[in-house]
Amino acid sequence: MKPHLEITEENMAALQAFAATHNTPIVMVNLMQVRATACYEDAVLNDCSGYEAFARYTQGSSEVRQHAGAELIWSGRAMQMPIGPSEKTWDLVALVRYPSAKAYIEMVATKAYAAARAHRRAALYDSRLIMTVENA
Repeated sequence: MKPHLEITEENMAALQAFAATHNTPIVMVNLMQVRATACYEDAVLNDCSGYEAFARYTQGSSEVRQHAGAELIWSGRAMQMPIGPSEKTWDLVALVRYPSAKAYIEMVATKAYAAARAHRRAALYDSRLIMTVENA
């Protein structure tokens, strides 16, 4: 199965269409599979673990996430997947609330977030990002 590390143009267009008609909070469910060793485009930087590279992403994106109004609701290490394919495992799970889809879109469009994303790409082998809204 192909890894997923970036939002596709098609998925971004769908997110933008949603943001145009909805101004309610969203919660992003992050499922992440971490590399044993970071894999940067510049191989000189591959001297750390995936978890260390992910810590760089977290630190590098902290200010821009805070400015966007993002709030980490919960994060932790995945231990088991009682329902789901046994060949697919996730290492980290995080729930992040944003004031709106528009706030999220504006955040990911910043230069600061783009720079931090290089660390995320190096840290993760695969990921899923699921946008959720509260039940009415």
